[in-house]
Amino acid sequence: MWAGCGRPGLGRVWMLGQEVVALIMDRLAFLGLMMMVFPAQTLAALAALPAEYAQSPSGKPLTEKERTALGEGKILVHLTEIPGTPVKRATAVALVDASPESVFGVLTDYDEFPSFMPYCKKAQIQKKEGEQSWVRFELDFPWPIGDRHYVLRLTDRRDEVSGKPVLASRWTYEPDSGNINDTYGSWEVFCHEGSRSFVRYTVFTDPGGNIPNWARNVATDVAVPKVIKGLRKRATEKTTTAPDASTGLRERDAGG
Repeated sequence: MWAGCGRPGLGRVWMLGQEVVALIMDRLAFLGLMMMVFPAQTLAALAALPAEYAQSPSGKPLTEKERTALGEGKILVHLTEIPGTPVKRATAVALVDASPESVFGVLTDYDEFPSFMPYCKKAQIQKKEGEQSWVRFELDFPWPIGDRHYVLRLTDRRDEVSGKPVLASRWTYEPDSGNINDTYGSWEVFCHEGSRSFVRYTVFTDPGGNIPNWARNVATDVAVPKVIKGLRKRATEKTTTAPDASTGLRERDAGG
């Protein structure tokens, strides 16, 4: 909390500076060579991906440099400006060393999010109707964002992109259900090279509150790789598959 006339003291300013440095270092670490390394044949498999989803986070076709980075296990992140708001939308792509069924099973196991998703303190399913779930989330972000809570309406389903199967989870914010302004996004999981997955994560979050715009965007830029890393770790640990994808993307695709 700020004291006195409502402005931060030198101690708080110093702490904020330390946190910014930590965020930058964290970002560099997650985008560096510290990630798991995939075999060389991964590059060939990336080249064979359909153009509709073999795209960089900016929406352009993957360059040779980006394919190499993905093959080394790096996470590619891009922030996009959105008209009418200073908050940017983040998109990330990465490879996960687990089958699409395992990845999707992790992404739709909402009650377990606090055990592997960064910042998530609590997740509780409030209602389910067919492919849709209403889930209340409680998150604990570092200062200056702080605690946030809200309800999301999520739709989990099997889609197709140019005839190719994809497991997709998309969400929107239930208005007035929490202390944020808005959030929406999606996960898209594609089959890639045997039992691996090509994952695209898109998210927009306006946390609201009296938070500087640069802090919102820096927080997003840092949080996104952490989310991917949490997913990677849990997916490679899990051996079960998502109930609604138990027959497998590869088998379904092969069978038409």
